[in-house]
Amino acid sequence: VYVVMNMIAIESSTQICSVSSFMKGQLVNIFETDQPMSHSKNLPIMLKAAIKDFNSIKDIDSFSISIGPGSFTSLRISMSLVKGIAFSLNANIVPVPTLESINYQINDNDLHYVILDCYKDKCFVQEFKGASTYSEPYIESIKNLSKIESGSFYGYSEKVKNDEFEINIIKPSSILIGNFAINNIDRLLDSSSKDIKPIYLSEHEYVKINDSKSRK
Repeated sequence: VYVVMNMIAIESSTQICSVSSFMKGQLVNIFETDQPMSHSKNLPIMLKAAIKDFNSIKDIDSFSISIGPGSFTSLRISMSLVKGIAFSLNANIVPVPTLESINYQINDNDLHYVILDCYKDKCFVQEFKGASTYSEPYIESIKNLSKIESGSFYGYSEKVKNDEFEINIIKPSSILIGNFAINNIDRLLDSSSKDIKPIYLSEHEYVKINDSKSRK
């Protein structure tokens, strides 16, 4: 059993850029902005600030990172930065599926939907029943989602209007990423850090894209 002591968590799947520090599994600090198109500028600054929460950068044993689905460009920016730091420290990288981290905050034993904005009139969607995944992530139109008659919606969207359907708002956050990673560490650390890739969704498939052969 792997026990997380000191961790930095990163969330960058949407326009929200968020970095948190955890010591001995407990939240210490969070740095966050929702400034659009700013991840490449803000994320290095936030990571540097979070690292200063520790006596030494060598005290950090893990980095947890949101792997999507979400903004593929933003996810790649954060993954490249984290891999560079983590490999130099020989620290673990813990990949956290974004929609699962949001569902971890939800207390709903019935079938429900976690969503985030995608492109145009579409959303990233994943179905859950309680804490268990009920589907793989997929892309669906807001119009089709509005036709669903049973099951609550959770997550974060700036595109969905109140008259289309109601969303119980839970914004993506590095706190969610860190807490999910700490409580699911053994399952999430199954793969090698070098093999961790962001999740890319087309409208018809679920794919973990090879970092060196991105389609975007």
